Amino acid sequence: MIQNMEIKVSNVQFVTVKNVGAATGEEQRVHVRFQGIDSEKEININGYVPATVEEYETNSSMDGLSTLVKKRLIERLEA
Repeated sequence: MIQNMEIKVSNVQFVTVKNVGAATGEEQRVHVRFQGIDSEKEININGYVPATVEEYETNSSMDGLSTLVKKRLIERLEA
């Protein structure tokens, strides 16, 4: 079902988060905000998925970010 969802990335936000145990104590992260709807237009999902800056740079196109969001959604739903 999620593989067939239409995912639209609405916003990309760069944030600094506290990282306990790291030398600097802070880490740059990316929040990819999205909206998704299934093919029957019955199920809506929205929110954000966290990513590293490296993941963002690797997937910086809209198609790449949509794929990253789908991957993260599947991981969370199967957990």
